[in-house]
Amino acid sequence: MMDEIYGIGCFISNLPGIGGKIKVTPEDFIVEEIPIQIRKEDGGKYLILKVRLREWDTNRFLITLARRLGISRKRITYAGTKDKFAVTTQYFCVNIQDNEEFVRIGDAEILESFRTNRMLRLGDLVGNTFFIRITTDDGTSVPEDRIMEIYGDVSGKGGFPNFFGPQRFGSIRANTHSVGKLLIAGDYEAAVRKYIYDPDFDAEEYRRNFGIHNDPRESLREFPSHLTYERSLLGYIAEHGSTENALSSLPRNLSMMFVHAYQSYLFNRILTARIQHSGNSSMPIPGDRIVPIDQYFNPTSDPVRVTRFNVDKISALVRENKARPVIPLFGYRSEFSEDEAGEIEHRILDEERVSPADFYIKNYPELSSSGDFRITSFMPEKFSISGENLLNFSLGRGIYATSLTRELLKKF
Repeated sequence: MMDEIYGIGCFISNLPGIGGKIKVTPEDFIVEEIPIQIRKEDGGKYLILKVRLREWDTNRFLITLARRLGISRKRITYAGTKDKFAVTTQYFCVNIQDNEEFVRIGDAEILESFRTNRMLRLGDLVGNTFFIRITTDDGTSVPEDRIMEIYGDVSGKGGFPNFFGPQRFGSIRANTHSVGKLLIAGDYEAAVRKYIYDPDFDAEEYRRNFGIHNDPRESLREFPSHLTYERSLLGYIAEHGSTENALSSLPRNLSMMFVHAYQSYLFNRILTARIQHSGNSSMPIPGDRIVPIDQYFNPTSDPVRVTRFNVDKISALVRENKARPVIPLFGYRSEFSEDEAGEIEHRILDEERVSPADFYIKNYPELSSSGDFRITSFMPEKFSISGENLLNFSLGRGIYATSLTRELLKKF
């Protein structure tokens, strides 16, 4: 099953999907950030830009914007990354005082700009609103009754599994987590080479030539100019004659994506095993930790352990969609859950031959991850279907819309 590349091995609903596909065009997948309250302050230190992007990778837009403004990319922050093949509305924060001229960038429109004294950081958003068009296999309208039947079945089994979607692992080459696994294993040379050329995904002659001849200078002549990150690595290897410390030539947030992608892969495998174990995506199992959630399924406080003294109360909160179990996003400070939940986590990490301590990366300490938690399932806010085969709903931050459409279509 293709989804197993991402660590996903099951559906929560056994009902047949409606088929069809999404993302035939970028306009079929529209995402609008739901921002936190940002106070507008004349003369503030930071410039906030609300930007509509069409088919832009967040990192590449960041670099382009910095170049147009004539500043370091480190002076621009953002609330959340988005899928490239989409039309997105996002907020960017620019540490700049004397340049507020209108920036013209292709397929980018500045909808609003204002100043504030609070820097925008990753995660500073409530969630995202989605408008997703389904293209049916025969060109007809989507069967709304079947969609709602699947939706009801999923709801009755604890909600949509909170899997990380394909975007987390690379929209074209689904190997970001594989690079991350090599990175935390300390095989930095293999990680660099896999990012430049991965025989499991790459058919382009210029990539194959690097794999065969290992000539970074020749590869620099062959690799297209738009492959900015691969060319950065090749340039480093050509200059230094070694892959040692080559990852330092990449933006830190890109290199962190390798680590985060592998954490996400482990999470998907653990969540799959839990669903196969219990048949439910949300009810706590012995050893779990639970967080209260808001209407968008954002956690509102730190996890608490489930015990025999609070299990009945917690189970009631879960049924009311006021709480959810969490699974560790393993890092060097992470602790395993207890009892059944912990047994599943231990089994998956043993199969992967990895331990929490591995996420402290000795040669690249700035890429180390201490770990986090993620809820096991979600339900959308204000879910609806229009007559134009358009799904409309909102999700909390970090929740993937494709994990919802996957259950309806029975495919990504």
